[in-house]
Amino acid sequence: MESCDLKKRSFPKLRINWLLSVIFAVLLGVAGCTWEVANPGPGISDEIKSVNNFIWANMNYYYLWREFMPTNLDPNQQPDPAQYFHELKYSKDDRWSYITDNYDDLVNKQQGISKTYGHVFQLFRKTGLKEVYGIVQYVIKDSPAESLGIKRGDVFNRINGVLLDTLNYRGLLYSNEAYTIGFADIIDKEVISNDTEVFITPIVMQEDPILLDTVYFIEGTSIGYMVYNRFTSSLNSDLNVVFSEFKSRGIDELILDLRYNRGGSVGTATLLGSLIAPAPVVDNNDIFVRYIWNDILDALWREEQGDESGHLIVRFLDAAQNLDLKNLYVIVSGTSASASELIINGLRPYMNVTLVGDTTHGKYTASITLHDQEESFNWAIQPIVLKTANVNWVTDFKDGLAPDYLVKDGYFSQLGDVEEDRLAYAISLITGIPLGPAARISDSEMLPSSLPLVFSGSDILLDYPIMDADNIDLD
Repeated sequence: MESCDLKKRSFPKLRINWLLSVIFAVLLGVAGCTWEVANPGPGISDEIKSVNNFIWANMNYYYLWREFMPTNLDPNQQPDPAQYFHELKYSKDDRWSYITDNYDDLVNKQQGISKTYGHVFQLFRKTGLKEVYGIVQYVIKDSPAESLGIKRGDVFNRINGVLLDTLNYRGLLYSNEAYTIGFADIIDKEVISNDTEVFITPIVMQEDPILLDTVYFIEGTSIGYMVYNRFTSSLNSDLNVVFSEFKSRGIDELILDLRYNRGGSVGTATLLGSLIAPAPVVDNNDIFVRYIWNDILDALWREEQGDESGHLIVRFLDAAQNLDLKNLYVIVSGTSASASELIINGLRPYMNVTLVGDTTHGKYTASITLHDQEESFNWAIQPIVLKTANVNWVTDFKDGLAPDYLVKDGYFSQLGDVEEDRLAYAISLITGIPLGPAARISDSEMLPSSLPLVFSGSDILLDYPIMDADNIDLD
């Protein structure tokens, strides 16, 4: 194998255009290091070799942990690109980089476009048993599930009349074909099938990331509340509409519900942070996030663009609908990841950010989509290319961001109901007045003795990591 001097190669010069938010579908047809083929792998097609060399070239240039990649894996000898990609990953720290053989599907999913039933759920396995049941966490607006009246808190335990268990639930639930859902009740900590069944057919649609926005007037305080489930760059204008309404109604405080938000566009996170932050911070275009690349790219940006390069520093944007807040209350969970954590970490140096819920996922990194510009194959990779840090260089929160107030998630109160456990707690922090019946049995106490399954959450995210791709804006 020939050694590669990457500093001398002619890779494209990239720049960030934060104002345009051109986040997804980044096409980077980069030239990579070549390998000599002394003994081509038997039965390995030229296309597979091309895919593998594309993977190697890009990973060996952009990957955050490139120095830890094995150097003894000849791409011309690897029969499976997906396996080759995973063998190149730095397994010690990288939980997020992934590969797909369907680039178009990846781009759609990053924009919230997919074939979906519309019910996002948590699956549980009863302790000591194979029995599985699900509880709906929320329902996507305008989805088949919503049209059928499925709602948060609905319990189900069978598909097409077959009881779910640890051996069959994946095949039954994630077929992407029409099926019949059978519902159940929880009675005395037992899951009891009932007679309610609905036939549901998935459709291709784009999820509206703003599930709910409203304003509460409680004890003389105007409180804005938004449930935001995905940082989707193509729908940034919707954020401006919501914050325009918040501003016109003169909200005093904001509760941002990110409990089910796996992340998404960094550019969208920058916009949202700019809508929330104190006005002087936005007016001064202070630093929202710092980028920490691998040594090659860090040196490249500093040499060509200086230490103030947009590849190294992301500043708050001018935002006409900025709320000039001093405090932010964020509802979080173990699902809150990536851009959700970026919002929290980026705003903390400038305002009081209070977390209610559970410890976040712990994704302090960001990625780009890499695809063959000539479209000679449909493979694409989503490698981690940098770490994010706030203005004070805080990063590497591998264990997540701990809540200031640990509050279990509920299931049986609707999102937006002021008696829903986490929302009620956040409101009480603002007003000083507890909400909800004090004697009510908590949702967790109602459940059978159960453990969440590893594959929990939405049908549309089963094949992807716990967070969406958080593409860096390169053009």
